[in-house]
Amino acid sequence: MALKKSIKAYNLIFPMWSIYFFGLLFPPMLLILLPANFAVDSLMLLLLFAWLKLPEKKEWYKKTILKTWGFGFLADILASGVFVALSEVLSNIFSDTDMNIYLPCSSIPSFLFTTAAVVLAGILIYLFQRKWVLKKLELEEGQQKKIALGMAILTAPYLMYLPPM
Repeated sequence: MALKKSIKAYNLIFPMWSIYFFGLLFPPMLLILLPANFAVDSLMLLLLFAWLKLPEKKEWYKKTILKTWGFGFLADILASGVFVALSEVLSNIFSDTDMNIYLPCSSIPSFLFTTAAVVLAGILIYLFQRKWVLKKLELEEGQQKKIALGMAILTAPYLMYLPPM
C-alpha cells in the first residue's frame, strides 16, 4: 500500500517536457523559454543558411526569424499538449511497471511515447517552416525542404527525454 502512495506522490512532480506546455501558464517561465528558443532558432537558421551557401542569408534571416521562432515554439507547445493529454489515457492502459511517462528512459513504452512526442514536434516544425516561414523566400524547393528538415531535426524538443528535476 505504501508503494502505491509513493508512486502517486511522485506523479505530482512535473518532468522537463512539461516546461513547454506549462510555460504559458506560468509567465516567469517564459522569461527563460522565449530567449532560449530564440537563440537556438537563430543559430540553427543561420547555420543552415550558411551550409547551403545562400547569398542573402542576413536578409532572409531578418525576414524569417520571428516566424521561425513563433512557429517552433507553437510546435513544441502543441506536441507537449498532446503528450500531456495522452499521458492520462496511456497511464490507465499501462501499469506503473510498464510505462512511466515521467521517466522517459525507464522502459521501452515510456521511451517510445516520448519519442513520438518529439517526432510530432519535429513534423510540426517542418510543416510550419514549409507552409508559412520559407514560402515567400526566393529559394528552390529543394533548399526549402533542406532548411525545414534541418530546423525540424535540430530544434525538436529533446528536453522531453530528461527526467523531472
